[in-house]
Amino acid sequence: MIQSWTQYFQIDFYNKKPQNIIWIILLIGFGIRLAALMTYGFALTINSDDQAYIRSALNLLETGKITYHLGEIIPTVHIMPGQTLLLSAVFLIFGSGDVGICVAKILWILMGTLCIYFVYLIGKYISNVFIGLLSAFLLAIFIPQVLTDNLLLTETPFFLSLLGMVYFSIRLANEHRMLHFYLLMMFYFIGIIFKANIALFPLVLLVYLILKKYPIKLAVKQFVIAFILLLFVLGPWWIRNYIHYGEFIPLTGGAGNPLLHGTYQGSGHLYGDDYQTAVEKVEAQNPANNFERMKLQEEVANERIKSWWNEHRETFFESYIIMKTKVQWHEQFYGIEIFNFSKDLINKLHLVIVYAAIASLIIVPFLRDKWKEYIFLLGLIVYNTALNDVFYAYNRYNQPFMFILFILISTAIVVITQKLFRSRINGGYGVSNRDGT
Repeated sequence: MIQSWTQYFQIDFYNKKPQNIIWIILLIGFGIRLAALMTYGFALTINSDDQAYIRSALNLLETGKITYHLGEIIPTVHIMPGQTLLLSAVFLIFGSGDVGICVAKILWILMGTLCIYFVYLIGKYISNVFIGLLSAFLLAIFIPQVLTDNLLLTETPFFLSLLGMVYFSIRLANEHRMLHFYLLMMFYFIGIIFKANIALFPLVLLVYLILKKYPIKLAVKQFVIAFILLLFVLGPWWIRNYIHYGEFIPLTGGAGNPLLHGTYQGSGHLYGDDYQTAVEKVEAQNPANNFERMKLQEEVANERIKSWWNEHRETFFESYIIMKTKVQWHEQFYGIEIFNFSKDLINKLHLVIVYAAIASLIIVPFLRDKWKEYIFLLGLIVYNTALNDVFYAYNRYNQPFMFILFILISTAIVVITQKLFRSRINGGYGVSNRDGT
């Protein structure tokens, strides 16, 4: 039996161009996402942020102002402008009716399909083509991601920018090419204009570059260039915010509510006013706009955190570190059931994925010089989880990072398969394909 499996892994198909399988995987991923659009149409919506972004885009076309909340007159700083700008561009060309919405959803599906390809590139570059293919396939058939790619949320364009950041960070760390640096910066700035919470990505990258012993002189040069690019890219946003609010707002001013809301997770409901009362007290101060409202809610949140810390530090740590982490990773963001996949089934499969990824970590120490890339990927999960633990923990914010779990699982499967059948897939493990194809 072992001999027959060994022969299977050595047939010509695997010795020629197995990377061509990616086109089949991309077709599968695109087909499933398009099937969801054709099956559920425009009715596939969570009637929350996705509709707010559509409203924001339409208002931008009508008034020239980026707003978010209903009745908002002053341009908002609650969100970054990426989603509004992208949707408004689609609506400007194709209209805001059914055709415009359809084109926007197809654009999201195309971005989701491109994400599959980027996951393939990342897995292939840091390990080998088979890990890239398997990781891409897992993402292609991942039903929660299929759903998200059919919703006009920031998650899909942000996911694409995140993958670009990861891929070109790894190539930069290994090849030191300026082209990869500029592509990294491009995807980083795209990521920021969609989600402000990726702003501290350079800190995780710095740790990775230190592990890779990146040339200090080159790093300093690139840091200066990055700073100059930052001024050019975000400068107009800073000026716009200062004109409307009279103060420097580097990214957004909407952290007050998620910070306050987050203080009621875990044991937080035991301290001070209940959430509704706290919000009503803020409203009683008659905030002039939503930005001022967020600032007042942030003050209340900080007072609650201070009281909680002083009164019962044990439950504070338990809630902010353990409980909130469980909230983020115990279930999958899957608010609408599609293709008869129940939420209960998806959550069970999600836990299997999480535990399988954790078990796969045992492989990392044995990956020769590749362990640094895996530490980088794990650092991104730790960063994102810790950041969301500070605010309101929600499983939706972790979905763009599920690809890391797929890469871990794929690595374990491929390595174990190679060891078990003693095959020489791609010249043996440890041979990287760094041609980027």
